[in-house]
Amino acid sequence: GLNVADLVSSLTSSDENPNNAACFLGSADASLPDDTKSGRVTYESKNATDMVRDGRLDHAEVLIVDPPRKGFDEVVLSALTDVKEGRGPKLIAYVSCGFDAFQRDCDALLESGKWKLDHAEGHLLFPGSDAIETLAYFV
Repeated sequence: GLNVADLVSSLTSSDENPNNAACFLGSADASLPDDTKSGRVTYESKNATDMVRDGRLDHAEVLIVDPPRKGFDEVVLSALTDVKEGRGPKLIAYVSCGFDAFQRDCDALLESGKWKLDHAEGHLLFPGSDAIETLAYFV
């Protein structure tokens, strides 16, 4: 997410692994100008479900997600398929390493009528393997 820090008014990144905070904050310190990171770039050691339960989705304009192979937790998927008019993200950038879970999440987002698949592409990041990363944009 740091690569979009200069394009947004604020950036909050989260992951349930507390060890990632030092890496994120160190990278922000090393790569972002002071006026970009000053109070605008934050990190929370929380999983996606806790972020949703804390209401963080309500104020997000863009959501960049990279869920585990199992895809979204039910709480997260439910929140995204039940977004209230005028609240929540307007764009989801979804990175997936598990195609079956992506397909399930994609179907749920589309069936909700709240989201349209704008673009999707596959990337072979590990040549010689059959692992394909999917990048999809929902609007």
